[in-house]
Amino acid sequence: MTAHMKSTAPEPESPLSPLACPFCQSAKIRAASVKADSSAYWRCEACGQMWNVGRLKASHRPQFGGRWNNGY
Repeated sequence: MTAHMKSTAPEPESPLSPLACPFCQSAKIRAASVKADSSAYWRCEACGQMWNVGRLKASHRPQFGGRWNNGY
């Protein structure tokens, strides 16, 4: 393919809706608002956690340990 030709294959898009809860892995999730886009928050109907896909990826928190117990 030459430099001036564009590919006709669509760019892979990140899904707007997550497939499972990142905390309990349940598939019972729904958008917290009517508009489901990249800034939408999602709620798990199984565990009750609420999250935003973009913010969850950006903020990596240690699962164990932390400030007060140093992982013990």
